[in-house]
Amino acid sequence: PFLSGEEKNIFSRKLNLLLENDEIVSNLVELTKQICLAIATLDNSHTVLRENKKEKQYGLEKPIYYKAGTFWTDTENGTFEVVSLNGVSITELVEEKRMEIGGGTDDWQIGLALEAVMTSENQSNVVIEIKNNSGEIEKMETKFSDKPKSKNRKFVESKMLSDSIGYLNVRSWSNHAQTDGKNIAELVEEELENLKDSDSLIIDVRQNGGGNSDLAEKLAGHFIDKPTQYCKILKKVPGQDELVEKTLSISPDGEFLDKKVVILTDSKGLSSNEMFILMLKDTGKAVTIGQTTGGGSGNPKAFDLRLGGNDFTLTVSTWRMARNDGRELEGVGIEPDMPVEITKDNVVQHHDVELEKAIEYLTS
Repeated sequence: PFLSGEEKNIFSRKLNLLLENDEIVSNLVELTKQICLAIATLDNSHTVLRENKKEKQYGLEKPIYYKAGTFWTDTENGTFEVVSLNGVSITELVEEKRMEIGGGTDDWQIGLALEAVMTSENQSNVVIEIKNNSGEIEKMETKFSDKPKSKNRKFVESKMLSDSIGYLNVRSWSNHAQTDGKNIAELVEEELENLKDSDSLIIDVRQNGGGNSDLAEKLAGHFIDKPTQYCKILKKVPGQDELVEKTLSISPDGEFLDKKVVILTDSKGLSSNEMFILMLKDTGKAVTIGQTTGGGSGNPKAFDLRLGGNDFTLTVSTWRMARNDGRELEGVGIEPDMPVEITKDNVVQHHDVELEKAIEYLTS
């Protein structure tokens, strides 16, 4: 959804210049890379070209994660800062992958690039350099391997944190995320039964990358007593450059109107998950605590392509989303009502300061 015909023409010219370069066109790997770099200049998190890999993908046995502006890994002896992989700076590896990522906030891009760094088409050994408690560099061996996935992964969990505070963790809004044949909305309804007697509710959507906004609306509707607008979208008119504004609203269910609600957020929250946050934050039904979200929603459409005999999928955004006050979401994200600073000590001690802040807020 380009904002103007000129914006579209600029992008078209970039692609045409690539196709006029015989040296690039004759090299599929380089051509694909250059197309991805061109797409990244659109700064749209949902417009992406990906190869449908026929080879098996392997993951790093010792996962690395990004928190408090630093890369970390957990070992038997504790949590340590990661310096490099096979002698190459982890920061350099991530920044190289980021070049092909457009849209979203910086932290979201770093997280996505890190996932790519931790994926390989080959099973191989890896040397990770970590910084120990004395600040010295130590080497640790791990490998890319075929890690088994749990067949009964829990996408939704609930528990009572006290006599009055309930906790609901929703890790995805995807249609494909199912447990025992039940989708996310059905799993949420089951878990909500355990929380009916709570006075307040913490909804943890950290690590939730989105999925289907209809599933998210079903949960949000429990806290709404009338149809409520929560965002605007600028949608492309097929065959034209014109963008048409449309509003999105939640239908009420109203079963939990008396509960005080807190939503925990982080930089991995994207797309339909950000829509869920807006459903309750920007309508005044919930307070958000944590980090700014990833900043991207595009309702993408997928196209199957073939380049040089290889299969690719191109996903293309069909809308630009804005909050009720007109602020765009892409690359900006949703700032929390109560930001929480995470320190390196918090990470090393596995200290969930965001959850503690939410409990403190609800009990004060």
